[in-house]
Order: sequence, then structure tokens, then C-alpha cells
Amino acid sequence: MKKFKVVAFDLDDTLWHVHPVIVRAEQVLRGWLQDTLPNFSYNPELMRSLRDEALKEDASLGHRLTELRRLTIERALASYLNQTEDAEQLSREAMEVFLVARNKVEFFEGALEVIANIANAYQLGALTNGNADIHRLGLGEHFSFAFSAEQVGAPKPAPDLFHRALEHTGCDPHEMLYVGDDPIKDVDAANRVGLGTIWVRGSAKPEPGETAADAVIDDIRQLPEAIRELAS
Repeated sequence: MKKFKVVAFDLDDTLWHVHPVIVRAEQVLRGWLQDTLPNFSYNPELMRSLRDEALKEDASLGHRLTELRRLTIERALASYLNQTEDAEQLSREAMEVFLVARNKVEFFEGALEVIANIANAYQLGALTNGNADIHRLGLGEHFSFAFSAEQVGAPKPAPDLFHRALEHTGCDPHEMLYVGDDPIKDVDAANRVGLGTIWVRGSAKPEPGETAADAVIDDIRQLPEAIRELAS
């Protein structure tokens, strides 16, 4: 029997498919830039080159995804505008457009009902390497905390996000259950900190990592029952 007080979630690909979300958000961003600067060409190849250049200059941008994208946009705009101040301001406006679209997701079927269900019995939180926002997503009423790799300075599978959650909640590792789709970044990483783990196994990553999750589910709607079995 495990006595959990907190259930923490990974977000992308655990509660929704992230790839179509990013594709759509980039389309929205591209459209906004072209409407705002009709002569500006949003060249994906140039953006990748500027992104790689920024990463070479500052490796920490690898987990600071919002700043990495903003800086990439700023550099592209600076080349077009030849005015750094305007480029920086426009890049911040562009990032807001992107983030609004990035947080319009299609939750897996039953995910919102599952979250509302378990929120009645556990404190909920989110730990993510990405830049999804629980408040923009409409999850703020159920989640009492959320931390990103950008905030703590290191992405999973580093333990920093889990340590921050434990410090924030004041619970012991065995009192926190972590739910995620990635067998290495989620399951292995949380296991090594001593958290309970549930692997939401997806078709993209069907094989386990180096350690076993306490429970494995193939559909987020199976989560409440998996938690009950672990706590019984």
C-alpha cells in the first residue's frame, strides 16, 4: 500500500498529443508575422540556422524553450528591420501570439474528467520540460503548482524538477506519484528520486526504460483505477 498525497503530471504527450499543437502554433505565428510585416519572409531553414547559432552561443537555451524561440525570432527580425529595439519588442509580441496558440490543446479523451476526479483526493501539480501553462490551459482550478525546466534550470531526466516539487509540497518522495509518457525522462527520472510512477505508454515510446513504473496504463482514463490499486 502506498500513501500518496500529491499526484504530479508531465503535460505534453501525457495529457494531449503535442506535435499537432506545435505545428498549429507555428502556423499561427507565421501568419501573424506576415500580417504584421508583409515583406518579412518566415523562412524555416533560416530560423533553424539562427536557432542552432543561439544554442551554440548559450547551451542553457536548450531547456529555456520560450527564450530560445523568442531570441531566434528577434535575430530574424533584426536582420530584416536593422533596428534591434524594434526587433526585441516585436519578438516578445510574437512569442505571446505563439504561446496563446501553443496552449490551445486537444486533451486526450477523458483527461479533463480524470483530473477533476483525482483532484478531489490529491494535491495536483505539473512538471514539464516544455512551456505549456496550466492557467492558459484551464487547469489552474485543479493544479496547485507547476514548474518547468526553464524555471528550475534543468530539464528532465535531471532531478531538479522533482526536487522543486518535493520542496514546494513538503512531502516525502514516496508520498508523491508522478504520471508521464516518457520511460526515461519521466519514469526513470522520477524513480531515481524515489517517487511513485505511472507510465502512460504511447505508441511513440512503447518500450520501458531502465526501471519499471509502479503501474503502466495505455489510456489516461485508466489512471484513477491505477492509483486506487497502488493505494490499496
